Amino acid sequence: MTRRQFIADLQKAQDGLLPLGIAHLQQGEDDGQFQFAFTGNPSAPLDEAVLITAMIPDLGEYPKAHEYMVFCADDAPKSIAEAVGNLKGTSRRTVFELVDIVAASLLKRAPDHDGDLHMPDSQLDVSDDDEIDEDDEDDDDVYGSDHEAFDVDASKLTTPHSTAPANTVLKPADRVFRQLIRTDLITARQAGFKVGIIGSLLSGFNAFVTVSVRISKLGISEEAMQAWQVSPKDYLILLIQYPNGYKTYDELSGIESHRQAAKLAMRVCVSKRYKPTLQEAIKAFTTAKNDSRDSIVQTDLPAPEDETEDEALRETFISRPLRGLLEERLLHLLRCRGHGMDWRGAEAYYLEAITAGSRETDGIPDDYFEPEPVNPTLPDIVRADHFAESNPLSRSFPLVAMQFMLRHFVRCTEFCLVCHRQLEGDIQAIKPYVCDSGLCLYQYMTLGFGPSIEHEILAQPYVVDLLISFCYESSWARRLKDFPDGLALMAPPIDPAQIKAQDQYCPGNVYQQDRSKLVSPLPRFEVGFDRDNCELIFHERPEVCPVKKGDWIVLKEMVADDDELHCRISDITYYPTVKIDRVIVTLRTSNDAAAAPHVAHVERATMPKALTPAATPKWSKASFQIYAQDFDQLDSRHKCYAICKLLQTLPTVTEMQEWLVKNRPSDLRHWVERISPAAVSLLRWIIASNRACIMQVDGNSRSAIASQERAYGMKDYVQFRFAMGAPDKEQRFINEVRTTTKRLGLKYPTLFAFHGSPIYNWHMIIREGLHYKNTDHGRAYGHGVYHAKEAATSLSYTGSYRGVQGAMSSSWPNSMLQVKQALALNEIVNAPGEFVSAHPYYVVQHLDWIQTRYLFVQCTPTIDNVKPATDVKPANPHQQDPNCTPQGISDSIVIPASAIKSGKAVKEDPSATAKSSKGQGPLKKLKGLGGFLNPIKIDDDDDDDDSASQATDADDLTLLFEDDPAPESDQEIVEVVKKPKIGNTDFVPGTLDWSTLPVMPMPEYAVSSTTKHLMKELQKLAAIQDNSTLADLGWYIDVEKIENVYQWIVELHSFHTLDKNMKLVADMKKARVTSIVLEIRFNGDFPFSPPYVRVIRPRCLPFNAGGGGHIVIGGAMCMELLTNTGWSSVSSLESVLMQIRLAMAEEPAARLDTRSRGDYGTAEAAEGYMRACQTHGWTVPPGFREMAYGSAPGVSAGAAMS
Repeated sequence: MTRRQFIADLQKAQDGLLPLGIAHLQQGEDDGQFQFAFTGNPSAPLDEAVLITAMIPDLGEYPKAHEYMVFCADDAPKSIAEAVGNLKGTSRRTVFELVDIVAASLLKRAPDHDGDLHMPDSQLDVSDDDEIDEDDEDDDDVYGSDHEAFDVDASKLTTPHSTAPANTVLKPADRVFRQLIRTDLITARQAGFKVGIIGSLLSGFNAFVTVSVRISKLGISEEAMQAWQVSPKDYLILLIQYPNGYKTYDELSGIESHRQAAKLAMRVCVSKRYKPTLQEAIKAFTTAKNDSRDSIVQTDLPAPEDETEDEALRETFISRPLRGLLEERLLHLLRCRGHGMDWRGAEAYYLEAITAGSRETDGIPDDYFEPEPVNPTLPDIVRADHFAESNPLSRSFPLVAMQFMLRHFVRCTEFCLVCHRQLEGDIQAIKPYVCDSGLCLYQYMTLGFGPSIEHEILAQPYVVDLLISFCYESSWARRLKDFPDGLALMAPPIDPAQIKAQDQYCPGNVYQQDRSKLVSPLPRFEVGFDRDNCELIFHERPEVCPVKKGDWIVLKEMVADDDELHCRISDITYYPTVKIDRVIVTLRTSNDAAAAPHVAHVERATMPKALTPAATPKWSKASFQIYAQDFDQLDSRHKCYAICKLLQTLPTVTEMQEWLVKNRPSDLRHWVERISPAAVSLLRWIIASNRACIMQVDGNSRSAIASQERAYGMKDYVQFRFAMGAPDKEQRFINEVRTTTKRLGLKYPTLFAFHGSPIYNWHMIIREGLHYKNTDHGRAYGHGVYHAKEAATSLSYTGSYRGVQGAMSSSWPNSMLQVKQALALNEIVNAPGEFVSAHPYYVVQHLDWIQTRYLFVQCTPTIDNVKPATDVKPANPHQQDPNCTPQGISDSIVIPASAIKSGKAVKEDPSATAKSSKGQGPLKKLKGLGGFLNPIKIDDDDDDDDSASQATDADDLTLLFEDDPAPESDQEIVEVVKKPKIGNTDFVPGTLDWSTLPVMPMPEYAVSSTTKHLMKELQKLAAIQDNSTLADLGWYIDVEKIENVYQWIVELHSFHTLDKNMKLVADMKKARVTSIVLEIRFNGDFPFSPPYVRVIRPRCLPFNAGGGGHIVIGGAMCMELLTNTGWSSVSSLESVLMQIRLAMAEEPAARLDTRSRGDYGTAEAAEGYMRACQTHGWTVPPGFREMAYGSAPGVSAGAAMS
């Protein structure tokens, strides 16, 4: 167990991620010895790596009682040598723990000159003051597995700038692999992306690759950029981390998802630079728990709404959904695409497979192979598909991953943000959302994928007030279609009398009562209520307290039956006396007790007094019900009622603003004494489900648009910039404007007109966009979206509804705007002759001919500082058609030119732009950049090729375009192979006819760790062979011809150097044979099981016929060393070859069978080996049959074993 455990621990440390500053961990020359290089701190690497050697004098004591001897080379720096000599607490450590301790101690002597590099895999700090009692036998007490130094996920460790030892000589294989890396990155660059490298990518260490593109290249409208909180000058960056060196597409395509973390990780970010700094890249992959959502793991990067430095790396608004999509599904989808599907088919098939459990063996339906329709409005860089356009051998994974990410970023509104399923229906939105699944909505809200409501409240309070008001009005009028189902809302109790009273004020009962969802009344509890002390008392005292801390209740006093008091239970310690937080009172203004409340406020009661047993409060009779109504179980009418009730309890947006400013960086869910959890969830749903871009023009918010964008002619109306539709809606609109302008020869490409609708419709309008599916006011002039030239005309369609008792306001009671009417000003293609109707209304049937621009809201604000800005004509107005100028409330509408982009777009000649950028090949990169040594920054606005938009770092240019100089020419290397130092021997290397040898295919049992180990062993033997004389060495391996590392062909020769009088030497001369050809095969668990060695040719005499040399009948080598009984996993293959050669020469030595010709067969050799093991009582290695019969010609493994 001891030696095997040491080898296993060493192998595990080699295959895993090494500590910071450590490289090239490998087994030493002696038993129990290993070596590694210390390269210094990544930010200040040593000029030359220091070789550290560790040795266990008595390997039999490993891993419980062993000690280490650790030393470094004689020429090591003095500080390093002293640190190695003063190591403490190294006894009984595993290999990795010892390397970790050494790295921590040496890094203290080689500090980071930058001073601020912090890595998540921080090393154990071993100091003289922390000496460990080496006699203590309890390992866990000194360095247990739960030690804080190892309290990290090994798959997520990062050492992003590990440096290879200086003066590393590159072999041809290394240079080929480096060229593959360059090819992959140059392919991405030629596709129009910027490519960056952070760390030692070409050295096979942890490093980052960035692929980026400017936002302005993606065809996203300015309104969508505002809604997504990005700017045209930002770079959208795909940051790829390779923890264990670069992996090609071929390597990654064979990795299972559960093993991906150790090979690959990805993040999506934005920045003003095309690649982040090292520290920013580290932060992007440093995860930490978010206090506001304990179940969510977030990065250390700023959120998209946070204020940051201009060039700081930050997350996008959908970074977290994209991260999950890329890391969990991309490799699966690439395998699906390998069957011939496009992205849409692969995504649909993957979702079907994980939901219905279908398998590839079931056959893939033809539907998944239907090509996806091409959206011509999307730029080429978004529509490009490198996977389909390239062959499997030349695919660049960074480019494939970037194009897949762009598909879901640019077209994010087409996909569910949680399950990523492509959304059905024709609803177009400017912001992404979720599908109809209640589970997706729940995850969207609870996982924080939506916008930050706190940021919206602080930045755009008018917009938040407007959204709440729209939702309240729609719920009051029973016009709400989509509900916050699946959020586990616990609503206030339903009062059927109030619902019946409210119905008379609705413009029409659009809901049919669902008899299957009749509401059961919630229990009511009689209590005494002390308003001054905020206390309740249960006079009858139920056996168990019916409430718990945190419950919300609706309280009614008997003396004031019109009042409803909502409050939270704050303490039940002194039950039957219960403490409550200050109450929220909702009042009724009508004398009719059934009339609905429409004003809510917080009673400014004195702060609750301390509760003492001696207190004798004055109790008034009251009763309460708990917020225990399951929202999901209500019918539509009752859901609307519950929404109104919850919104009535919300504070004003101004109060929420003030609380957030005082309690930064907290969020509203922590205002527990004022806002119920149900109300917070409802508010989050209202803001997150808004799929339009609404930016307030008026107001004192720091995010309010400049007054230059305020339209003139709508005096006393609060203005908002307004955009709806998909992110490419603006581009589709501009395309229609261009086409129509060219076709009709228009001087004024567009006109403007008003669209009015009742307040209760706007909640759905901003989610679905303008359409004409529903008919509210008739269709006297045909089917289409109705517009008017005069604001007064459109306002007539926005009127409030009236009940039997006269005008009844339905505004959200706590609104500071008190919205009364709303109408939109839309820009329309100027072709009235092609409308369904042009008089008296514009009836536009083509939705792509309409683009919303402004939303005007009439308010009766409740506070003085909420008022529209002064109505002033803009200095630079947009030129309108004088025959179609819309008439506002106070004057003709004048629109600032800065707010309208269509005029500028029409004047531009896209064909000229395309012509100027056409044919710019890879040479443009170098010419545009001014060569390698003199980069020139190119104006972003004049360059369509993103690869030249910012000066490329010199390091990136060097990596991409300058190959590694070979230490010697390829010809010289070939000559070394063909003409090795031979010495005094008749053996001529390279003369063996390999076409006559058995070929073993790559075995199914092959594993990456064994493959790597065998490659290292082969390289060691090749190095020994290159530096030795063949006559003295006695064996030869033609390394260049070995294609399967699990099967080696070795020639043993020059036996005369052992004993020139040996009969074997004479036999070989007589038969004109210069070598004995051996085949060596390895199993999947090598080096823990021995290799299998047999002679292929020439045939030798068996022992009973005068032969020997440990060669049994059939040609297998009969040595205990080559069985499980005598094999040692620390044995080097050089020593194995030497012992085999000596065994052949040992008396009785091997003799050639001059009477037999031909080679030994695979089956007879295997059978002879097993007979020998049985005779001597040796253990046959597990899996021997599979290994030995792997290439038996014409014989299956099963047949050979029978």
